[in-house]
Amino acid sequence: MNKIHGGNIYEIAQKFGLDSHEIIDFSASINPLGISKKAEKRLREGLSAVLHYPDPHCSGLRQALAQFHGLEADQILVGAGSTEFIYAIPRVLHIQRALIATPAFSEYENALECLAERSNCSIHYFETREEDGFELNVESLLFALTQGYDALYLCNPNNPTGILTEKEDLLKILAETEREKVWFILDEAFIDFIEEESLKERVKMSSRLVILRSLTKFFALPGLRVGYIISNPDIIQKFWQNKEPWTVNALAQIAAVESLRDGGYIARTKKFIDSERDHLTHGLRSIPGFVPYPSAANYLLVQLHPSLNLSAAQLREKLIPHGILIRDCNSFHHLGPYFFRIAIRSRKENNALLKALRLVQGAP
Repeated sequence: MNKIHGGNIYEIAQKFGLDSHEIIDFSASINPLGISKKAEKRLREGLSAVLHYPDPHCSGLRQALAQFHGLEADQILVGAGSTEFIYAIPRVLHIQRALIATPAFSEYENALECLAERSNCSIHYFETREEDGFELNVESLLFALTQGYDALYLCNPNNPTGILTEKEDLLKILAETEREKVWFILDEAFIDFIEEESLKERVKMSSRLVILRSLTKFFALPGLRVGYIISNPDIIQKFWQNKEPWTVNALAQIAAVESLRDGGYIARTKKFIDSERDHLTHGLRSIPGFVPYPSAANYLLVQLHPSLNLSAAQLREKLIPHGILIRDCNSFHHLGPYFFRIAIRSRKENNALLKALRLVQGAP
């Protein structure tokens, strides 16, 4: 089972004798502005909530999410990060033959493998191609969906490429999954940066669409573990009947509600990420041998030109003494050894990364 992820600064600190607080973590794509100040204040005021069991229904948070998205509360179910639902989906929906559009978040495969150990669930891959810039070939995927799969996993924007599949194309895919009776598992963990591209408004009339959402990345709440699914009420009820109680702690619910209400924080985040992503992209292009891909999210996939004679794993090791951690993408299905992913961070931190990359590469 593939358990490699970004963000494990504790393991790196221990291995290399560093202080975890001194590591600039580009391997996990968390909002560099940090938690909403209003959410932080509300957490301090609401600390006594830990003296009681949390609301198992997450009623206040579901209502806040419904208002935020223009949906009904019965179209939303909250859990301990979207990962809780990634592991519940194969079991609750009885998936037997899954198709994963790759490269993709490894936990889709891990969750399906857990089911495969107890049943005859099989996993198949629809590979995007490097020569196409890793953009999804929609017509080919539509044909693949006629080949007897019962679930499609697709992340938009893609993780780790950051490439956005246009809504018009997603609607074609949705229509085909409905016709072929294929569950459409659409991971929108990074769609917050371009909310207008979400398919959330389609869940009411769809019998097959399950949207994964997270408050980890955009709202900088990775340590509190809070995420949710959006689907039609019948599917939500199916998941609720199979859900463990009290998976979302009281402080996570408080922080999430207040974060959703902080419109200023949301606007600042989008403006900041757009600006810093452009800055980092231009900086990378100025270093010979580094090729960043276009991204709609708060991270960049970067390819190392083979002429550098340097793999992403080697680059990662060279950057750690500089106090910088990147995500080697070799563990992602079919990406290979020359790709790495970096989060968009503050201007100072992004410049520190660019400086370190020039030193490692030997550029002036």
